[in-house]
Amino acid sequence: KALYAFYSGFGLPAYPEDGVPSDAALPYITYTIVQPDYIDSAVHQARIWYQSDSYAGVNAKADEIISAVGRGLLLPAGDGAVCLRPGTPLAQHMPIEGKPEIKIVYLNFQLNAYHTQGV
Repeated sequence: KALYAFYSGFGLPAYPEDGVPSDAALPYITYTIVQPDYIDSAVHQARIWYQSDSYAGVNAKADEIISAVGRGLLLPAGDGAVCLRPGTPLAQHMPIEGKPEIKIVYLNFQLNAYHTQGV
């Protein structure tokens, strides 16, 4: 829920990577669902999908998300929080062979879970 709330806050529909409706129209954001434990971080990705002749719109949306995460962003989640931090490489274009009109920026983050229950 925390990731959905975060990615839905950028003016585009947001879907788990494996839950994009068959009738979804571009642009939209997809994201992976990971379950890190409270000690180790997990790799988390988001993809921004646009249909356009240029990368201007998708790059602007990527910059908006990257700016919101900054050096680290704590998102409330259940009885704790998750922290998104920039990963490496932070952003890259991901072309789809045979579909040059589809523009995708792939974002990499590190995700940590923090539990506050009993603290």
